[in-house]
Amino acid sequence: MEKKRIQVKTEDFPEELRYLFEKSKVYDSSSNPTARVLYSDMGCYIKIAERGTLQRESTLAGIFERKGIGAHVVTYISDDKDYLVTEGVRGEDATHYLEDPERLCGVFAEAMKYLHSIPVMDIPVSPCMEQYALLKEGKKLEKDTLIHGDFCFPNIMMDQWKFSKFIDVGLAGAGDRHIDIYWLLWSLQYNLKTDQYADYFLDLYGREDVDEEILQIVTEVEKEAM
Repeated sequence: MEKKRIQVKTEDFPEELRYLFEKSKVYDSSSNPTARVLYSDMGCYIKIAERGTLQRESTLAGIFERKGIGAHVVTYISDDKDYLVTEGVRGEDATHYLEDPERLCGVFAEAMKYLHSIPVMDIPVSPCMEQYALLKEGKKLEKDTLIHGDFCFPNIMMDQWKFSKFIDVGLAGAGDRHIDIYWLLWSLQYNLKTDQYADYFLDLYGREDVDEEILQIVTEVEKEAM
């Protein structure tokens, strides 16, 4: 995650958040055009977006934190804009661990299996499911799994080759496991510049839990949406 040192005016932020900027170095680490992400060297990330747009993410971030797989949520404020403050997570994202792809696949498989084992009772449906409302040939995606929704290298934090936490959970929620599987396979190919680890990952995750036909449908829908 790249960080660029910037100067900010404390008066531009709600009074409750100004302590994060008053005597701190501040960096911009934004990567999404719909939200701005600042980092205060007090150890916190401040995500800023249009009013009302981060409420759902705040809820999911709290769920991930309580399950022990997400960053600590410091506060969520809806004012002139939405502000979601989370503590930094120990370690680095998975793009810093490319030297041993097979070991990396093992970490991913275990993290994904654990995520997908968490019950989804009372968990909101993932926004990812909206584009699968109608599928050809009567195929149906389930909403029986807690998914990340954007299961890619930058959103998986690791510490000394061990899974640490998930970050950026705005697309998380109850959904179909094949969405996460697709995005991880896509991210493996994108970051490693080869598709030779796809089968290896699927073997580690568990072929018995992968419906190749559903995975192909997810692949087609996601590619069309790009």
